[in-house]
Amino acid sequence: MAGSNVKRRGPATTNRISAYLLHHLQSLIFSLGKIYQAPATTIMTVAVIGITLSLPGGFYLFLKNIDAMSGDFRSSSQISLYLDLDLSEKRARAVEKDISGMEQVESTRFISRDQSLEEFRQNSGFGKSIDTLSSNPLPHTIIVEPIEADTFAIRNLLNALQAMPEVEIAKLDTEWLERLYTIIEIAKRSVMIITILFACAVLLIIGNTIRLDIQNRYQEIIVTKLIGATDAFIRRPFLYGGVWYGLLGGIISWLIVEIGYLAISGPLERLNLLYQSELTLITFSFHDFIILITSSTLLGLAGSWIAVARHLNQIEPS
Repeated sequence: MAGSNVKRRGPATTNRISAYLLHHLQSLIFSLGKIYQAPATTIMTVAVIGITLSLPGGFYLFLKNIDAMSGDFRSSSQISLYLDLDLSEKRARAVEKDISGMEQVESTRFISRDQSLEEFRQNSGFGKSIDTLSSNPLPHTIIVEPIEADTFAIRNLLNALQAMPEVEIAKLDTEWLERLYTIIEIAKRSVMIITILFACAVLLIIGNTIRLDIQNRYQEIIVTKLIGATDAFIRRPFLYGGVWYGLLGGIISWLIVEIGYLAISGPLERLNLLYQSELTLITFSFHDFIILITSSTLLGLAGSWIAVARHLNQIEPS
C-alpha cells in the first residue's frame, strides 16, 4: 500500500510543478503583453529608468577610465635612489640586485654615472660646459618600481631604502601621490552614494508604476479573489511587470552610456593626434553589462514587490 501511494504521488507532484512553472511562464508573457498594450506609459517609464541608471553608470565608467589613466602615472610612484658618490659601479649593481629581491619591489633599473652624464649632456644643452669638468659629479642611480600603489606601503619602502648605507638620497613625491589617490577614493565613494540614491529613485519609479497598474486593475483583482485566487497567484504578473521595466530600463541606460562615450571618442581621437598621445576610452565590458542588467532587473523586482505588498493586501472583496 505504501509503495502504491508513493507511485500515485509522483505524477501528482510532477503535475503540480508543471502547473506552477506554466503559470510563471504565463505571468511573464501576460505582464509583457500588458506593458505592450500601454506603449506611452511603458516608453516614459523605461526612459526615465534608463536615464536615471545611466548617470551612475556613466560615473562608473568615468572612474574606470580614471583608474586606467592613473595606472599610467605609476611612474610617478617610482623611487629614485641616488647612491654615494664614492660607490663603485660593481658595488652599486650589487645594491641594485639586493633591492630587486625585496618583496615590496616589482622591478628596478640601474643608471650608471656615465650614462647619467651622457643623458644630461644630450638633453641639457650644456655639452661644452660639461666637457670642462674634471670629474663626473653625478652618482649612480637606481629606479625602484614598488609593487603596491598604496601610499602607506610606498612610504614604508622609501624609509627602508633611505636607511641603506649606500643610499645618499631617496626621492619620491609622496604628497602628490597622496592627493591623487585621495581624490580617486573620494570620487569612488561619491559614485557609490550617487548609485544608492539613484537606485532608490528607480525603486520609487517602478513602485509607483506598479501601484497605478494595481489601481487600474482594481475590479479585475476583486473578481479574481472572489473566484478563489491566492495573493501569490495575483501577485506574479505585477512582479514580472517590474522585472520587465527593470530589464528594459537597464538596456536603455547601457545604450545611453555607450552612445555618450561614442560621441566623446571623436574629439578624443583628434586630441590624440594633436598631442601624439594614446588615450583610449574604456566602455562597458561584458561583465559590466551583465552586472548592470542584473542590478536593474533586481531593482525592478524589488520595486514591484514593495508596491504589491503594500497595495494588493488592501484590496479585498466586500
